[in-house]
Amino acid sequence: MSLKRLNLPLLEVLHRFGGCFLVDSSVRKVLPDSFSRTIPIWCCVLNRIVRRYRVELGEVDALDVEWDVELHTPACIVSEEEHEQISQLIDSRVELLYQSKAIVEPRRLAQLVIKPLRAVWIANGSFQNDTEIASSTKKDQYLTIICCNPSTYKEGGKNHVQWIDNKCKGITSSTEHGYYYTPGAADDDATWGRRLSPELFWTNPQLFLVPPLTDDDVDGLIDSLVQQHQSDSIFSDDLHSRHHNMNKIGHLNLWIGSRTAGRPPDCWDNFDAILNATENEYPAILDSISELHTKSQRSCFYLQLPVAEGKRDKTELERWMPVGLTYLILHMQQGRRVLVHCAQGKDRSVGVVLAFVAIVCPLGYPLRLSEEFDSFDVGSLHATNEGDGKSE
Repeated sequence: MSLKRLNLPLLEVLHRFGGCFLVDSSVRKVLPDSFSRTIPIWCCVLNRIVRRYRVELGEVDALDVEWDVELHTPACIVSEEEHEQISQLIDSRVELLYQSKAIVEPRRLAQLVIKPLRAVWIANGSFQNDTEIASSTKKDQYLTIICCNPSTYKEGGKNHVQWIDNKCKGITSSTEHGYYYTPGAADDDATWGRRLSPELFWTNPQLFLVPPLTDDDVDGLIDSLVQQHQSDSIFSDDLHSRHHNMNKIGHLNLWIGSRTAGRPPDCWDNFDAILNATENEYPAILDSISELHTKSQRSCFYLQLPVAEGKRDKTELERWMPVGLTYLILHMQQGRRVLVHCAQGKDRSVGVVLAFVAIVCPLGYPLRLSEEFDSFDVGSLHATNEGDGKSE
């Protein structure tokens, strides 16, 4: 169980609705590892620490024997031996989480987890048995996480696109003959969705669900809706169109943005220094700085931190963080307008700016620089750079 990704916001959903569906398509396994091991461990650790917090808070019902603190794993994946091995590690993970103080509001956690968390599993169209054979399955006893693999898994079989014949399955459908089944496509809508977003679908559900449509009709309907949506977007406010790829941070001369916000040469109309926290960069970025200096004698600054996106990065963001923070502090001390961007403005750029704010901003809203910021010693960051970053 990772202290970096506790996924506590999911508890708000579970508390509100009593459960949720998690969908992850896998054609190589009956269930992905996240369903068979990670989520069961997460549930068990949180169940035990909630009970511990309730004892500390003086809530006597915490000792109720109905509070399930056992580990539940799918028997089709996790053997009894592995189940026992994982179970023996749970208490150490609970203690690690408790000592870390990562849960800053224990009382709020106890208020959200009013019932034990429990994972159940659906694969190949049916529920999978629990390793704990005698465990209760009463749905009203748990906050239930239904882990669903919508893809069909065939042991030893080839997972290729296949034709599903509705007549052979005894299904009456508006699709006369059947449909093509693409293994693994359930959570990869970019390969077949034709740019139809969930928001666009749920704005027009009646168009899809009411009339009998052929495959060609559906494709035509999607293309029409997407085209209309794009046409409507053209007439949106120009100011919003220019700036919706970036967000200002408090009262600081600092912005977080997507890669589009850092596109040259337009980016220099808004910023004096840019920190690019991605592996990719615009080929013309350095030339645009030189051209701007030649034409107007204006100095602009650029630094790239070659950090992979999302889970593909394991250590590089941490490695390059002191370099990025030093860059931000030096330019902010000079009063320059600074942009930090990654691919979508939601990942690495947020991490860099959050670290910056934690170091140089007092707690309070809106965010402001500390009074001592101008004299902040960047040497205290112990910045080291083992690689050759690209900068100008």
